[in-house]
Amino acid sequence: MTLFNNKYQTDSNRLKNWDYSSEAIYFITMVTQNREWLFGAINDHKMELNPNGKIIEKELLRSIKIRENWFFHNWVIMPNHIHLLIEIKNDNPNTVETHCSASLHCTSLQLESESQLSKLFRKPNSISSFVAILKSVTTQKINLLTADSSKIWQSNYHDHIVRNHDSFDKICHYIKNNPKNWNTDSINSIL
Repeated sequence: MTLFNNKYQTDSNRLKNWDYSSEAIYFITMVTQNREWLFGAINDHKMELNPNGKIIEKELLRSIKIRENWFFHNWVIMPNHIHLLIEIKNDNPNTVETHCSASLHCTSLQLESESQLSKLFRKPNSISSFVAILKSVTTQKINLLTADSSKIWQSNYHDHIVRNHDSFDKICHYIKNNPKNWNTDSINSIL
């Protein structure tokens, strides 16, 4: 943890020098504040969305519709978190198709220059920009619905850059089966 303005801040777990708007497949997990069950419940191994969960679903569907160069391979809303498998495409003809219709790019990491890293802003059409917007919009709408001003999301999120077909397949399977495996999920607990 680093000290900034006499307060400790959590260090970023983002891959240093990686351009998170670059062409790649990203596995994203966003968790609710204190892992509270805010979006519904698991019944018979299926997720049943409550009104808050329906807000999350509606905003995700809007995000999918407006991001033309992004492909949402798989996603799931759980009682206290969401998983997304997102591909950013830049119309590169050198892609490898998988049986899930995913384009995996097995190229070396695309690194930003040091001058780009020194700027403290979210790059448009980046994963961090998407997460910040989704968190902000859903928090506003859920707080309006509940007449509350509570914090909905943890301040950070988990990301993983998918680098091969095997990893892609495992993540697809994990997301698809997340509701069935809810009882053994490590996120299924209050901190």
